[in-house]
Amino acid sequence: HTFPAGYHFDTHLHRSIELMICRRGSVVIPIQGEAHTITAGEYLVVFPDIPHGNDVPDTGAEVLQTHFHSQSFLPAQNKAMELADSPFSVELSLAHRKFFRAKSSPQLEACVEGIRAELLAQREYESELLRLYLAQLGLLISRDLVEQSEQSGNKGLYENPYLVSAVLYINERYMDKLSVNDVAQEVGVSSRYLARLFQENLNLGVSTYITYVRISKSIDYKHMNPQYPLTNLALDMGFASQQHFSTVFKEKMGVSPKKYFSIGTTVD
Repeated sequence: HTFPAGYHFDTHLHRSIELMICRRGSVVIPIQGEAHTITAGEYLVVFPDIPHGNDVPDTGAEVLQTHFHSQSFLPAQNKAMELADSPFSVELSLAHRKFFRAKSSPQLEACVEGIRAELLAQREYESELLRLYLAQLGLLISRDLVEQSEQSGNKGLYENPYLVSAVLYINERYMDKLSVNDVAQEVGVSSRYLARLFQENLNLGVSTYITYVRISKSIDYKHMNPQYPLTNLALDMGFASQQHFSTVFKEKMGVSPKKYFSIGTTVD
């Protein structure tokens, strides 16, 4: 896409992941009230269900842009070590990151161009080639995630099997009354060690992460069932009340549930 100077796209959100590579100029992406600028040679990944917009300064911009679904990157079998082999899949399962920003590469641009070409051509073996391109895309983003984590001294997020196992367990049992002890016992470590893993690698406690998962799952369910009452949704997702749900939802998403679900959703 070529965006003219002054281009503006209102706040919206996607059920899919958005990848934007800036080739020329710059693009400002407001994400939950904070502006993030990518310039030529950089890319930004906006994770699902995160409200964001687009603004282009006076220079204009040329970008490569695509959307894809989380399921394209998650392993067919939910085993901890399989998931840990792909940091991008780990981030998708964690569901706590809003975006990821890094320098682009010729390989990444060629991969996105390949996806675009296959979608336009609709030729034989299109599905098979798209799967290969998406696998490559996931690996390229994973490599950038690892490099950034190494620079920040935080690589344990992708290497510790106890942490990944805990994440998988919470994502499967989020509707239950989960405690730190429950999760620690399931993965075979002490609650103190598990709490330290979460704090060091995710910068949040186990209970807070459980809340984040419940928020993420509630968004998924509400999008599939738009008329479902918020009170029922809160209780079904493991919250004590709608008030508690609304409070933690606003803390995580920056707006109340009612406001969030009124934001335009783009289904890609």
